[in-house]
Amino acid sequence: MRDAIESLVREQLRPYLAQLSQLSSETEEVRRHMQSMIRLGRVCAINNNNQMIKVEHGALTTPFIKWFAHAAGKVSHYRCPSIGEQVLLLNFGAGYSAKQYIALVGMASTDFPLAGNSQMQVITHFGDKCSQIWDMDKGTLILKATEKITLESKMVLASQDLQVESNIKAGADITDKKQSMAEDRKIYNSHTHPYKDDGVDTTTAATKASQ
Repeated sequence: MRDAIESLVREQLRPYLAQLSQLSSETEEVRRHMQSMIRLGRVCAINNNNQMIKVEHGALTTPFIKWFAHAAGKVSHYRCPSIGEQVLLLNFGAGYSAKQYIALVGMASTDFPLAGNSQMQVITHFGDKCSQIWDMDKGTLILKATEKITLESKMVLASQDLQVESNIKAGADITDKKQSMAEDRKIYNSHTHPYKDDGVDTTTAATKASQ
């Protein structure tokens, strides 16, 4: 009698047990998808054209994938990640193919710590030789380049005073609000000083010749 009752109960529960098994499989599938959606990793390789990277995450390595840039339209930004840089892998397709990953770069790590610790400063280091430091509290901008800073523009306008603490070299004429240095030089060359200044005779050759 007991066996007959258990058999009847199992028969009545069979459809529900099948549904529970299917739900369990689907839940496990969702769990695996969730695990692969967001992963931490580090850049381990850069392709030949410096536009795609491979990322190690755990025991796995992605194929060459794209990384997230600040802008990629009419305004575009390019900054190749560094080997060893920590990234956040986002699986935008929610599948198992590693080609569906994109790398969100720029996460500070022990190998590449944050460049500063002030709320009022915005700092960018371009390797070891260049940097820029905006100080919002002081209202200052510092640009550092160990070799050269090149400004490519038809005009560079300074609305306030310009102070230079070293030599100035110009490939063309220099003009103030009155006239150019070339015009000043013509006046200087034709001007005579018939006296000696610090032991140097400043009389022009033309004046000496007329004496």
